[in-house]
Amino acid sequence: MMLDLGKVKGVKANTAHSETDNFMTRTYVMPLLFDDESRRRLIAEHRNSPVGSPPKNGRPALEHSHELRTVLDKMRRHPMAGKYVSVCLRMFEEYKIGISSGVRGEPVKTFEEVYSSEEACEHAIFLKRISDLMEHYK
Repeated sequence: MMLDLGKVKGVKANTAHSETDNFMTRTYVMPLLFDDESRRRLIAEHRNSPVGSPPKNGRPALEHSHELRTVLDKMRRHPMAGKYVSVCLRMFEEYKIGISSGVRGEPVKTFEEVYSSEEACEHAIFLKRISDLMEHYK
C-alpha cells in the first residue's frame, strides 16, 4: 500500500525540517546574536569581508569564522519567497536590496536606498537579516 503524501499534513508542510531548523537556530545561532559582544564581533567581521575572498597571488582564501558561517548558513536556509537579495542596477556602481517573490519570472521589489558596491549591499542585507531574526526569536 502506498502512502498518499498529500494527505499527510506534517510531510506536506515539511514540519520535521521546520522544527529541526527552529531548534538549530535557537540552540546555535540566536545565542551568538543575542550576546551584544558576539553580535558586534560578527557584524565587524562581516563588514570587513561580506563575501570572503578567493585565494590569489599565493595568498590563501579568506574564510569567515565558524560563528559567522553558522549565522550565514541559517540566513541562507530562508525560503526564496520574502528573501532579501542584492540587485545590481549598474555593475560596480549601483546596487539595491530587493525582496524576492519566490516565483521565477516575477519582478523583485526593491528598497529605495542605493549602495555603491555589492559588498556594501550584502552587508546591509546581513544587518536586515540579523534584525529580522532577533525580532522573530525575541
